[in-house]
Amino acid sequence: LKLQFLYLIAPSLDSLSKTMPGQFARTVSESLASETGPRGFPADQGHARVAAPNQVVFGNIVIKKVYAIAIGITIILSFGLALGFLVDGKADPDHPTEHRVSSIVGWIYFMAWSISFYPQLYINWVRKSVVGMSFDFQFLNLVGFACYTVFNMAEYYNADIRTDYSIRFNDTSADPAVTKLPGVKANDVFFAVHALVLTLLTFVQIFFYERGGQKFHWAPLVATGLVVVVFATWGIYMAVHGGRVADESAPWTWLDWLLGLSTVKLAISIVKYMPQVYLNYSRKRTTGWNIWNVLLDFTGGSLSIVQMVMDCATKNDWTDISGDPVKFGLGSCSMVFDVIFMFQHYCLYAEGNRLDELLDEERAEAPKA
Repeated sequence: LKLQFLYLIAPSLDSLSKTMPGQFARTVSESLASETGPRGFPADQGHARVAAPNQVVFGNIVIKKVYAIAIGITIILSFGLALGFLVDGKADPDHPTEHRVSSIVGWIYFMAWSISFYPQLYINWVRKSVVGMSFDFQFLNLVGFACYTVFNMAEYYNADIRTDYSIRFNDTSADPAVTKLPGVKANDVFFAVHALVLTLLTFVQIFFYERGGQKFHWAPLVATGLVVVVFATWGIYMAVHGGRVADESAPWTWLDWLLGLSTVKLAISIVKYMPQVYLNYSRKRTTGWNIWNVLLDFTGGSLSIVQMVMDCATKNDWTDISGDPVKFGLGSCSMVFDVIFMFQHYCLYAEGNRLDELLDEERAEAPKA
């Protein structure tokens, strides 16, 4: 049946749901009552062109979703292989083959994780709405990636930090000739910077698009403010008193400050998904929270851990995990929450999502005014 019929009888569905058996009537009634706007279209869909569920729209270009998926996979694999062979500034002469495989895996996960930021940015732009996307999640994500970017850039580019890391984590008793360096790779740096920029753009969308009554909560803002004060004070102390690992009299070093920053990122990664999980639960749907973001994030997290374990096994040295806990924790934590999101999307709230897809399809087929 055409859903235009639903628009005509929407006022009576509220009363019918009280007597009509079945979850469908209640779901239709609640959806139309809470999320419809002018002319019966969903209020959180804005006024931009909306694609049917099996389509992806780029301006005036309409692509079938299956083709868009194939294009995305091709881009991820092609760029991952190309960058894995071309961008390799810190080669390992002792394990060239293993290092090359690790580099390719690293760049593939970089591509998967990096592309994962675009579907949410795209769907917000198409709908001209951020309803269904947790503002607290985006705020914490922005703070977390700011910390992650500083950590990765310092450990990869700063000579003093790399020297201090080598002094602290070297096991000279095992092999005095081996110089232990941070496990941060070029793809980690590029990913962090790219993620920070895309997260910032998504965050800015909150202030320009339809919010549907959603708002920020005070707890993440206060907690972030306290963290900023602590690390700013700590940073000022370090700037005044300095402190290197070789200086045994120094209570703290810049390496400690950076490791503390990475711990903040890890803590944020553990809690940042909770507001989105709760928002999906309260709305009984995942509409507005793009599932492709979740699927690509799960792929990136899996490959990130595979690369780290591969590197540690190749060198028979597992201090890369202890020296870069945020990378291992980030991949593991994101995978756990990604499974929760997939369960919500495909199992718990599949009915509500299907109804929203039908509404989108009806609107996509409706003639333009």
